[in-house]
Amino acid sequence: MHANRILAGLLCLAALAGPAKAQDERTTMMILDGSGSMWGQIDGIPKIEIARDAVGRMLADWPEGRALGLMAYGHRREGDCEDIETLLAPGPLDRSAFEMALAGVTPRGKTPVGASVRAAARSVAENGAVVVVTDGLENCGADLCALGRELAEAGKGLTAHVIGFDVDDAGGQLACLAETTGGRYIPASDAESLTGALRQVSAPAPEPAGPLHVDEFDRAELGPDWTIDTPDPSGFIVDDGALVTMTVEPGYMGDAEDQPNVFRWTAAGFPEGDWDLSADFTARMGEVQTLGGRRAIVQVGRHADVDNTISVYVYRQGNSNDDLWLRLRAVSGGTETRAEVEIAGDLRGYDLAQILRDFEEKGARLTISKRGRDYVGRLAMNGWTMQEGGPEVIETDPIQVLRTTGDPALFAGTLGSEQTVAEFDRIEIVEVE
Repeated sequence: MHANRILAGLLCLAALAGPAKAQDERTTMMILDGSGSMWGQIDGIPKIEIARDAVGRMLADWPEGRALGLMAYGHRREGDCEDIETLLAPGPLDRSAFEMALAGVTPRGKTPVGASVRAAARSVAENGAVVVVTDGLENCGADLCALGRELAEAGKGLTAHVIGFDVDDAGGQLACLAETTGGRYIPASDAESLTGALRQVSAPAPEPAGPLHVDEFDRAELGPDWTIDTPDPSGFIVDDGALVTMTVEPGYMGDAEDQPNVFRWTAAGFPEGDWDLSADFTARMGEVQTLGGRRAIVQVGRHADVDNTISVYVYRQGNSNDDLWLRLRAVSGGTETRAEVEIAGDLRGYDLAQILRDFEEKGARLTISKRGRDYVGRLAMNGWTMQEGGPEVIETDPIQVLRTTGDPALFAGTLGSEQTVAEFDRIEIVEVE
């Protein structure tokens, strides 16, 4: 089974302030490298002194009301990978106390980046952030890429930002830790660049913009904002705030030019830069059967024609294992690229019957996210999970596409003889800065 990559949340420095705080308060835990190499000098000044000064400058601009904590590693004992200490628990910023704690960090030992981030993750809660300032690579055996994936899959929304201070991250471990949690890796080579990096990761997150386009189907007809490719009116209706569509012929969007009932939102345009295209839906994809169920598809994408299309879809494979997949498929100029992840299977401990009921009764959201040339497919469940304790958000690996064309589009279908019925009750395009 492919590894699930889980949405790690918005790129911000936000988290809970601790168990005594309300669950929506935001906090950050800073981790300062106190390993022996921090006595190394840049322009004749020890790196630990440069770091203390840069952090002090950052504190002057720290967002009011955002809690901050401080940890350090390697500052008490030589050769001890467990030398990790919380100097200040996350709380309202007391600048003098913070600077006093910084002054007490005397470099001595090892560089347990992974263990310190894991410890910090326990001190911040949902949508929290960790900021690591390190001048060295992990040397206590942690796999930082694996740790990043683990933190992302935990579903807490933890974001890890890593500032590599005068360090060569040739293997990409520090960057991988940051990027797999939705954070940033920023290299810094001197006092000025370290100060700038700290200010970048401490800046308040911008307020999220509202949707650029949204349609909630709150009317009696689909209307002129939509175009239907090869329309078959027996297979769709707008009813009770939803576009209800039913399979009329096997196939899927992008399969054949004459595929019936591909719904294209021609009144909505995509922005020039990055964007998210999302659709909320419920779907009736059949029941569990002895030899596998129907091959059902629910699909959201950007569609021009079969040679220029990109879509994300939940796909019930309908084989003897009755697998469910999340698939991202792009065709550009006739060349196809795919990324997919198996999200459930009847023979691997999943209650597939309950999963199918949840899709029908609770629904989910399908999203394509464009970031530069990278596209990711995402499935967000509406308060439920595939397995107990499992993630509520699942992503494909990214695929690279130089250019996409076409309109936002919706489709529900099958590759077999049984019908699939989907109700789309919202579609939106959000411009991402």
